[in-house]
Amino acid sequence: MIQLRHLFQSWDEVVEQVNEATQILLFLDYDGTLTPIVTRPEMAVLSSRTRRILKKISRHSLFKLAVISGRGLTEIKTLLGLENIAYAGNHGLEIECPPCYCQGRSPEETTFTHPIAKEFQPRLERLEQRLRKRLAGIDGVFIQNKGLSLSIHYRLARQTELRRIQRLSLEAVGYGQAGDKLQVTEGKEVLEVRPPVKWDKGKAIEWLMEMYRTPGSLPIFAGDDVTDEDGFEVLHKVGGISVLVGEDKASSAHYYLESPEQLHRWLEKLLGERQ
Repeated sequence: MIQLRHLFQSWDEVVEQVNEATQILLFLDYDGTLTPIVTRPEMAVLSSRTRRILKKISRHSLFKLAVISGRGLTEIKTLLGLENIAYAGNHGLEIECPPCYCQGRSPEETTFTHPIAKEFQPRLERLEQRLRKRLAGIDGVFIQNKGLSLSIHYRLARQTELRRIQRLSLEAVGYGQAGDKLQVTEGKEVLEVRPPVKWDKGKAIEWLMEMYRTPGSLPIFAGDDVTDEDGFEVLHKVGGISVLVGEDKASSAHYYLESPEQLHRWLEKLLGERQ
């Protein structure tokens, strides 16, 4: 982990990289990054101001924009509603890259669904039913089936119930007996259940860069949670800029911003620099 620096206070060192770039590959998380963390996922709606700046960026020839989210691909596309940008859902297990970013490649080459994740869909459906039965008597818990992964949200549950929720969830997954079959990771008051594949947001960023990165490109990735750390690590390897959105804490990111509102202001500054 490195010492985080505030991105606005470090603008002078960042702007040199920005101005030298022949292309800016902008990778953004959704929940907690483009929108504030809310009590239920359906409440995380993109503000009209943020939508406008993202639309401007998506239409600028210098930028290639990708949104990489833990939400399902169809859901994140509906929430953004932007054309001609790349989308990665389920922490990168499913990816869709627009043809305009990948000249000369066929539609089959510019979309990706992890084959093992697809095989595990029936098991996740059965797990969803087990979880609903085990957690039915606990207020403030709800399960989100995203097709290729599951989320167990407990932000609204009482603090006294958290240990019980985690224990019952892990028992339902079969973590102690068959932990090699499904992966369980913890995010911001959520448990994420994913298939047993070595694939994450960092791998998704690498896949997208393989699709459309050109010499002189500057990759930038902003995220807010533990699941974004894999992306930050990749940005270190390729000489990009990584940004943690949220409180200054232990992270492998280069810089931090305190809130989605600050990210919005920084995106305006970034776009303004290369208008």
